Amino acid sequence: MVFYPERYAMADRVSAHIMIGGTIARQNYPALVQAIAADNPAIDWDAAPFDPTDIPVDHPLALMDHEVANGCFEAVEQCCRRLHLHYVRWAGGYPGSFPSVRVVHAGQGEPQTYLTTEDDQQIFSIEHIRELGSIEAIEAEYRSARLSPPPLVLVDDNPDDEQHAETDHG
Repeated sequence: MVFYPERYAMADRVSAHIMIGGTIARQNYPALVQAIAADNPAIDWDAAPFDPTDIPVDHPLALMDHEVANGCFEAVEQCCRRLHLHYVRWAGGYPGSFPSVRVVHAGQGEPQTYLTTEDDQQIFSIEHIRELGSIEAIEAEYRSARLSPPPLVLVDDNPDDEQHAETDHG
């Protein structure tokens, strides 16, 4: 019998939360719901389950968990990138494996990762400060790291067609 340790290795698990926002076509919403079910986050730290019929009004969808493998909501983040949704994820660090980070995806391009403390405060190493070169560049990166997603809004047709945006989110 051949033993494959990578199949049985336990992932490092940490607390993490993610906020999701942007405009999504109603026909694509089931894909997001399925991704959320795959990662199984809750809507609060007390593990209240996500209800797909309860879309937040005027703010992003917030999800969290205390036991997130490698600090990533893999299925949710992949789905958000595919659907061009904004997200911001914070994950605590795991000593010896990975640091605490904030990941910002603005709906296009690659997600940007920023080092943080366990309280989600951005960290700038002296090397990174020197690389940025000016207080203006440091402040610009800080603002980029602190971006919040827009509200999550379902629309009936094309997500680029703002005329169909629902106000009741239901």
